[in-house]
Amino acid sequence: MAPRVRYDDLTTDEVQVFTLDCLRRGDSCEVLGIGDEMARITALRFGMSEGAHVSCVTKIPAGPIVVRSGRQEIAIGRNLAKRITVRSVAAKES
Repeated sequence: MAPRVRYDDLTTDEVQVFTLDCLRRGDSCEVLGIGDEMARITALRFGMSEGAHVSCVTKIPAGPIVVRSGRQEIAIGRNLAKRITVRSVAAKES
């Protein structure tokens, strides 16, 4: 797996891999991995697993990140979002 790269430090030539908590409103991504077993179980309860395509609906200051996965919107806490590794995808790919 590619090393973790902070979203703010990316350039167009780098692989855009970061954690879900770095998403901005309107960004789309694909889930690459979920950090540990408890985080994986929690994400699966939300219907999110590796390979899922999600997009950021909104990011509540000091609160959860609301993402759309399929036809549902999910509020994911920052602690869980920090354990989910994603890669950026163009909106038409998702």
